[in-house]
Amino acid sequence: MTRKITHDKEGPYVIDEDELADQGGTVAVCQCGLSANKPHCDGSHQAAADEDEDVVYEYEGDDDEGERTVVSDN
Repeated sequence: MTRKITHDKEGPYVIDEDELADQGGTVAVCQCGLSANKPHCDGSHQAAADEDEDVVYEYEGDDDEGERTVVSDN
């Protein structure tokens, strides 16, 4: 499952102690690129559960509710 993701920000996102406390001491970082709450996971990866292993997908607006299209398939 590969996704084409467009990022707007450059540089790292630093998670400080206050943010850790707000998250209950545990932080789940988005790896799918679809979270509306980046860098935190908001469960948007569930939209990608039925993706095929050897296909590259793109979601309109990098949004789990955006239209999914195939970029390439092998």
